[in-house]
Amino acid sequence: MQRTDGTPLLTAQGLTMSYPGVKALGGVDFDLRSGEIHALCGENGAGKSTLIKILGGIIPHGAFGGKVTVQGTECRFNGPADALQSGIRVIHQELALCEDLTVAENVCLGEEPSRFGLLDRKRMRLEAAAQLERLGLMDINPDIRAGTLPVGLRQMVEIARALRHPSVSSKTSSGSKVLILDEPTSALSAREAERLEATLHRLRNEGYALLYISHRLDEVFRLADRITVLRNGESAGTLERNEFNPDRVISMMVGRTADELFPTRTVVTAGSDSIPITVPLLSVRNWILPSPQNPDKHVLENISFDLHAGEILGIVGLMGAGRTELAESLCGLFPLQGRGEIKVEGKAYVPKDAGHALKHGLALLCEDRRGHGVMPDKSVAANSTYASLRDYCLGGWLIRRDKELEAVNGQINTLRIKTPNPHFNTGNLSGGNQQKVLIGRWLLTRPKILILDEPTRGIDVGAKAEIYRLIQKLASEGMGIILISSENEEVLQLSHRILVLRNGHIMEERTGGELELEEAMSIAAGGTT
Repeated sequence: MQRTDGTPLLTAQGLTMSYPGVKALGGVDFDLRSGEIHALCGENGAGKSTLIKILGGIIPHGAFGGKVTVQGTECRFNGPADALQSGIRVIHQELALCEDLTVAENVCLGEEPSRFGLLDRKRMRLEAAAQLERLGLMDINPDIRAGTLPVGLRQMVEIARALRHPSVSSKTSSGSKVLILDEPTSALSAREAERLEATLHRLRNEGYALLYISHRLDEVFRLADRITVLRNGESAGTLERNEFNPDRVISMMVGRTADELFPTRTVVTAGSDSIPITVPLLSVRNWILPSPQNPDKHVLENISFDLHAGEILGIVGLMGAGRTELAESLCGLFPLQGRGEIKVEGKAYVPKDAGHALKHGLALLCEDRRGHGVMPDKSVAANSTYASLRDYCLGGWLIRRDKELEAVNGQINTLRIKTPNPHFNTGNLSGGNQQKVLIGRWLLTRPKILILDEPTRGIDVGAKAEIYRLIQKLASEGMGIILISSENEEVLQLSHRILVLRNGHIMEERTGGELELEEAMSIAAGGTT
């Protein structure tokens, strides 16, 4: 139910912004009301991130066109501190907690209470506890180190810091009334996401204005009072709750219906003209991975499976089931720690490191795009050829830039990467285009086996559809694909075979099309099958 008197708390009028060779915003109008959850949807590159940076003061006044008003007063933000003083707080997708500080220290960071010029730790703890209680987080100890909390609770701590009220803090406290959340559930488990949603409902009832950015349309429809769609840097329209419809929103975002976005599962049979009959590309038997923290415990236990040429093998499981550890251990990210037997095209293979895996034809797209993938301050070209640079060197040391750029331009065209040129900084691309750059990086190594861990995390439905088609194309050409995703529907729709993982064990193996979502989740969670 929408709780608002209809008066905008924040209004953006005619916002325009351009980067070299890229129009980010082309005259966006937008408003946000007290007591509402307003979702912002759009493809990667539609202008959402730029809009957030303007509202949060990251892009300073004068660098963009148009104006922003808060409670009827035009604002001129020269930095994030000015936005905070106007009551606007941004919770970014990459959390900004100081993990070595306590929860209380994080909640009060920058506005620490003092007494006689000294830090008042008792008052700090009480104020932090009051904020946590307000959000229903009485189970979080203010004295523990923030880095020890799971991601979902760390996000709650950041929200507690954002909402610290003037009456319980220093005179300079921001007392935010506008909260902007950028992809808040992208790294959360289902239970953590439910807890976050309950918190957002509580804040809306208190009169806060919440701007919610997410590519997950199911949660957008569940939470939002209104939806504004951006397309190519312009407002495609704003929908009221009674107007929500998946086909309508997707069509506004990308100009195509939902049926056109998600491909039909392909069937590629070994022995056809394109895929000759061979031994399995990858054969894993009784694979065991001890826990890095406790060698007496196993993260993976007796894992056995085969991957064939032209096959998409999907892995379903809850967070913590061992999906990522399986992918990383196969590619040498746990050097010589695993035990068991692995063969690549019938030959023994012992994972030593990532370079060793590449030499044997295994490439891994990591789930953490920012932390272990893209180099944001490097060009598209540098990111693309990072793993295959030797192929463009003369005599092993002199880089043939013409050959390198030829390969990079080929990937830009094939993967439809939206960039002004190969020299453009990758960090300035949208999330979906950064993901395509990383996929292109591994394709340039010409792998036989491509392991994709969360390949569509944090990207829009249009970019997802392109990646789905790419996965199918690579499989049709004979590559073996292992697909790991928390988006269970995409695993079930794309995969030829599916493994269900629970607590480091394979609980079920099914042919694609035989497993329904509810049954897969029941098996993964330990329910009856």
